[in-house]
Amino acid sequence: MMEERPSVPFNDDTPLDKAVPSNSNYLSKEDVDPPILVEIAYMTSDVVEADGKSDQKAVLHFTGDVKPLILNHTNKETLKAVTGAQTAGQVKGKQIILFNDPTVSFGKKLTGGVRMRAAQQEPVAAPVSHVPDIHEDIPYEDISRR
Repeated sequence: MMEERPSVPFNDDTPLDKAVPSNSNYLSKEDVDPPILVEIAYMTSDVVEADGKSDQKAVLHFTGDVKPLILNHTNKETLKAVTGAQTAGQVKGKQIILFNDPTVSFGKKLTGGVRMRAAQQEPVAAPVSHVPDIHEDIPYEDISRR
C-alpha cells in the first residue's frame, strides 16, 4: 500500500509559474514577480549553456541571496541608461528594480521576461509659495449684464 503524503492546496489565485518554480541558477521572470529591489555587487563573463549550446555571456551579480542575471542586449542598454554607468566597475553598488515584463518576446512568441528600471526615491513635493486663504476674495465678473 502506498504511503499517503500530506498535501497542501494552493490558493485559487496562485499563478502556475509560482506553483512550479524555475530551477535555474539564474534569475527568471518568476523570480521577479513581484518586482525586487537589488544592489549590484559585480559583473562577470560566464559560459552559459542553453539548448545544447555554450555561449559567453555577461552576468550581473547582486548582494544578498539573489540569483545572478544574464544580461541580454536590451537589459545592458537599460542598465547603462538607468545607472549612468559605462563600465563594469561603475555599476557596483547601484540599485535597480527587476521585474517581469509580460511584453517581452522570444522569437515571435510573447513569453515575458526580466527587465529593469531605476530604483527611484519617493518624489518630494515642491514647496508651495502661496496657499490661498479660502476667505480671500475671488475675482468675479458678472457676465449676465453684458
